[in-house]
Amino acid sequence: MEKQGIDVSYYQGDIDWEKVKDQVDFAILRCGYGVDRTSQDDTKFHRNASECTRLGIPFGIYLFSYARGTAEASSEADHALRLAKNYRLEYPIYYDIEANSYTDQNSNEMLVKMCQTFCDKIEQAGYYVGIYSSKAFFQSKLNSPKLDRYDKWLAQWSNLPTYDKPFGMWQYTSDGSISGINGRVDRDIAYLDYPMIIKERGLNHLDESTEPTDPDEPPTNQKTYVVKAGDNLSTIASRYQTTVATLVALNHIKNPNLIYPGQVLILPSTAVEPTVYIVKKGDNLSKIAKQFGTTWQTIYNKNKATIGDNPNRIYPGQRLII
Repeated sequence: MEKQGIDVSYYQGDIDWEKVKDQVDFAILRCGYGVDRTSQDDTKFHRNASECTRLGIPFGIYLFSYARGTAEASSEADHALRLAKNYRLEYPIYYDIEANSYTDQNSNEMLVKMCQTFCDKIEQAGYYVGIYSSKAFFQSKLNSPKLDRYDKWLAQWSNLPTYDKPFGMWQYTSDGSISGINGRVDRDIAYLDYPMIIKERGLNHLDESTEPTDPDEPPTNQKTYVVKAGDNLSTIASRYQTTVATLVALNHIKNPNLIYPGQVLILPSTAVEPTVYIVKKGDNLSKIAKQFGTTWQTIYNKNKATIGDNPNRIYPGQRLII
């Protein structure tokens, strides 16, 4: 059994999936690259995944690795899982690990450990996982028997694949052509019936109901904050235990001093929801700070937008961020 497919990313721009549908059996979509940051999500992923879902095109995803060690590989797995859970994947989650200025800093032994870390975390979350790389990289860097148990997606642009270990999918060209896609596109052949295998094994959460994500909106599980009058990035960063630099990067803010009430800011996945305290009669900032093991200045700085210029002006019923 062979099925014909493509793999795509933002490089293909806005794909006319209506035209593509009748030309392929499946698609593998890049969901992002590197560690788990929304700024490193593929900018066309939600559109591509929503269109494939709408049109009934079976698809899987891949994440391009820039990891330098197992900690970053683990975060890359989190990145893929964060995006995967919004969709019904009938094909695997692939770890795209190949030569680049980041991965080249790792020894062969570390590269193998990174693959194990990523793949094991994906499997523990209940998904079918595989590793993508070139024939040369598989043979020179990822040739450990420790990786033999994981499915492989082989990149070898030739008339026939000559890799000497088992693989379930073959990317045979980067110079393919499909009506509905402008320019070149990677073409693939799947030798395994992944939809059947995945369903029979109860993987990829296919028995759970998921809805397509609006391509113009962040996932429903994305943490966000609506800017209020008097807010600035410093107070918001402090409130959610993050940094101004992180907020600037996530939201592509050109001038950190220019945010406005009503603006929706994306928060990092590590953002901690602040504790809210309702002021009681007789309270002052010092008394409240003592209860929570902090300082009145910290509470004041987090709530300056609502307290105003006088830290002594708080009142019963007022909501304070601790």
